[in-house]
Amino acid sequence: MPFYRCLIPKDSISYEKRSEIATAITDVHCGISAAPRNFVHVAFIETEEGESVPNLYGTATIEPGTRYFIAGGNRAGRPPEVRETILNGIIDKFCDITSISHNEISGIITEGPASWTMEDGQILPEPGEEPAEWYAHDAVAD
Repeated sequence: MPFYRCLIPKDSISYEKRSEIATAITDVHCGISAAPRNFVHVAFIETEEGESVPNLYGTATIEPGTRYFIAGGNRAGRPPEVRETILNGIIDKFCDITSISHNEISGIITEGPASWTMEDGQILPEPGEEPAEWYAHDAVAD
């Protein structure tokens, strides 16, 4: 369910760096939330200067205000501090990998009810109510 859209200037990040960023986003999200790694999805959307992008629901647009922007969507149910820790960790890793300044990137994590999302053909449970078998073969990279 976690879906992170990285809004980036056109041709600004190589595909190799994008792969590193996607892995880092997965590591941060799973390291904090304990979500299964295969649930994390990352997309890179190239934008032109000043371009807005539709939100996930198509009801509004994202107006980043910075050159780079992380638009995350997660299941509802975690405290705001957890979302903030995840977002800050993602931004830190993004900056480490790309060498961009923290002043050039911002982001937000929005939430939707778990019951709105399906993974592997099943409606997701609320955070913390996942069955143990989800984690049987999952490991977070250091």
